Amino acid sequence: MNERIEKELNGLANKLGKSEAEMLEKYNEIAESNNLDLENERQQMVALTLTRNFVRGSLKSNTTKRSSGGYGNDAFGFVVGSEPARDVQEWKRKTLISDYNSNPNTVFNEERCAEVVLTDAGYEKSQVVDGDVQTKVIPQLPNSSIEVEENKWIVPLDNIKSFMSGDSNPRYGKPLPAEEFRRRVHLIAKKDGGDYQYWTFGLKNIAAKEWDVKPFEWIHLNALFNDDRNACYGIKGRTLASLQYNANLDEDDDLYVGKLPSMEDLLVDCMEEYIADLMEIEDYHSTIMSNPGMKLCITDGIVSSMNLTVNEKTGNRVLWIEPADASYGFEEADIPDSTPCWIPSNVEIDFGVGSDIIVIGRTNQTLKRDEDGNQLEDEWNPVSMNVYGILPRVALGAPNEVIESSDDESLSYW
Repeated sequence: MNERIEKELNGLANKLGKSEAEMLEKYNEIAESNNLDLENERQQMVALTLTRNFVRGSLKSNTTKRSSGGYGNDAFGFVVGSEPARDVQEWKRKTLISDYNSNPNTVFNEERCAEVVLTDAGYEKSQVVDGDVQTKVIPQLPNSSIEVEENKWIVPLDNIKSFMSGDSNPRYGKPLPAEEFRRRVHLIAKKDGGDYQYWTFGLKNIAAKEWDVKPFEWIHLNALFNDDRNACYGIKGRTLASLQYNANLDEDDDLYVGKLPSMEDLLVDCMEEYIADLMEIEDYHSTIMSNPGMKLCITDGIVSSMNLTVNEKTGNRVLWIEPADASYGFEEADIPDSTPCWIPSNVEIDFGVGSDIIVIGRTNQTLKRDEDGNQLEDEWNPVSMNVYGILPRVALGAPNEVIESSDDESLSYW
């Protein structure tokens, strides 16, 4: 048995309060019941995965749910990756304007907007509520109003009367905000007294815009965790203020955690369903795009080249990765395309070409274009990655920094 498996079995034994011998016996029992050959290294790891599942199930069945008097939960873990903050109202507003320009009566009658005109009495608002047109003079225009012609505006409305739960929507018939930022963060963390697991972490508005936590840094935080959905949510005025990097704490601090598990092992344990071999990433992309659910990908590779010049339009930089275990000839036709990874400004690059990295993000694939810019039917570019986070497994060299110099500086040797 390799040292890694033995070490993990000892850790699992401690969690269950069993002896190391009892845990080893259980590991062998699980392997035997699943016809696994423990002389085979790959099958050893399969047996370990099944043993982890056994331990998780045991812990879950032995743990009673405890209610706390406070609102929210303290947790410890690390960010796997952060998606960009998006204004979810932006698309709604664009769609509303387009639909209103095409057929204003339909949009108005669907309760998607109110119409406001400037009269001698002030701003006169008209909107449909429960099928009836209601008119009212209001003191001012809401900040979400959109001018459609001189002295006439439309105001986007929340036209959802009730939620799927059956509860009525208190915002029904009220103006939608001018902007509403959302950000989804991918997190591996454990609540106090719990075990590590994968959570999707939702942030809104200021918290979404100001979120700048580095991926793969151990953090302490307080948030609202929903066990049924494997999701957690930022608490206004609290979550951002509660964030602390474990590395910045003194060792005698009550929060400080000294012995830390392997982040890579936790990725495998908690997010195995999103892991894809780089050699098979096109098949993985096709599968997840054709199925419902999270469009997330975790893969790894060797950095073959990088371009850190910031794209003026997107703010991204780019690097290319190749499979570490690729085996191909030296003819041009034998060499597969490298996978481009588009990296946003919040992800640091502190490694260079030749580094072995784990990449977390969303796969994307676009159609090729001809020399006139027209899309070519059924001719696809290689799958690329929109990066949410990077974990260097082996960091080599240094990034190729972008250096800007003036003509005068280039002649300083003269």
